[in-house]
Amino acid sequence: MSNVISFKVLSGVAALLFVVATSQSASAQRAGSFVDFLGGGAGAGASASGQWKFAKSKASSKNGMNFGHGFAVGAGPNGIALSNSIGAGGAPGGVGHNLNLTIGRNGTHVSHGGVVSQGNGRIYTGGQTGIRNGGPQNGQIYGGSTSTGFGSRTRAWSNSRTRYWNR
Repeated sequence: MSNVISFKVLSGVAALLFVVATSQSASAQRAGSFVDFLGGGAGAGASASGQWKFAKSKASSKNGMNFGHGFAVGAGPNGIALSNSIGAGGAPGGVGHNLNLTIGRNGTHVSHGGVVSQGNGRIYTGGQTGIRNGGPQNGQIYGGSTSTGFGSRTRAWSNSRTRYWNR
């Protein structure tokens, strides 16, 4: 069974690399995701753009507990962008984390953030990353992460780093 799964994963990665390597047209790659818990409900979302794109999100609320997950990846001739957000919580509090990663021809971007909130189950975490296409910012890598909570004791953080190869 694990050999079948490994083959499927490797063939998917090989197909993605083939698309990226053989693409000729200009394309912007972008990925974004979020998780939001509000008023006893859960929300999650994901979006992606590029020649090859995939986005999936899931949110559920049951017995006072919330769970949300958003995942997106966009790829094309200029690189690949990935965003992942996940969170869990309930009435006494919530936790969430977001990670964004872009690897492009001109450099890389990574950002991540998280939140822990007590006293209120409302949290939000999300972000986006990508490579701009066209205009004066053609090829520019961008991204960022946002995390916040609305409880009486909330700790939220975010870190971001972009590195260009030829600068």
